Amino acid sequence: MVMVLCFPPQARHIYICDHHKGVIQSARSKRKRKLSDEDDNSPDHDYDGPEVDLLGLQVNTLRRYKRHYKLQTRPGLNKAQLAETVSRHFKTIPVQEKECLTFFIYMIKNHKSKFDQKHFGHDS
Repeated sequence: MVMVLCFPPQARHIYICDHHKGVIQSARSKRKRKLSDEDDNSPDHDYDGPEVDLLGLQVNTLRRYKRHYKLQTRPGLNKAQLAETVSRHFKTIPVQEKECLTFFIYMIKNHKSKFDQKHFGHDS
């Protein structure tokens, strides 16, 4: 994938919005990883699930995720870099699909939420 930036002559500004900046940085980092780690067997390369676009989340949400899981990063990351770090960690979390789907379907059929489950034993 080749990205070329073209600015129309009538444009009064040449800044790039955060979303497109993130797309460019993500493409660059993926290309660098692909070139340098082609024969590496890290969890990033073994992941075959759907991609989750974390750039759609707010920066505060990404920061809370980082704090909750105690992810180590350098200070001053922008949204795209933070989303990339969170995405790498997110891909390494093991999920038991059958158990999750069964629980999800049960909760939907019974019109319950996770909040109901937490307080179920305390109400009666």
